[in-house]
Amino acid sequence: MGSKVLRVRMLGGFSMYYGEDPVVFNKMGSSKSVRLLQMLLLSLKNGISKSELIDNLYGWNEKQDMANGNKNLNNLIYRLKKQLISSGLPDGEYVAINDGMCSFQCGVALELDTRLFEEAVEKAQKMYRGGG
Repeated sequence: MGSKVLRVRMLGGFSMYYGEDPVVFNKMGSSKSVRLLQMLLLSLKNGISKSELIDNLYGWNEKQDMANGNKNLNNLIYRLKKQLISSGLPDGEYVAINDGMCSFQCGVALELDTRLFEEAVEKAQKMYRGGG
């Protein structure tokens, strides 16, 4: 199990593979769980605030809605964790919440095409500037 890699493609479409097996969610289409996962993956370096997630997922940014939005987001995070595990990934938390910031935490090797793309751009910029 330690040698399997979670490969995530976000450029040109969204797909996930754990080893050679596709990671398939129930109601994959435009479900909030998948949207949450995508936002967490795109914010891998620094995380994303709960309030930003609530606003993006539910469109609630008024104070009276925040408590309801927070409850809904916590439920969605719980469902996402369960979906990841039921789709074949090993047991794990997958979403960490610290000081109002959410981040994707993967206990297996993660290969994310957006991260590979960013690294290639940074390398090209360094070479262009004569730094590498």
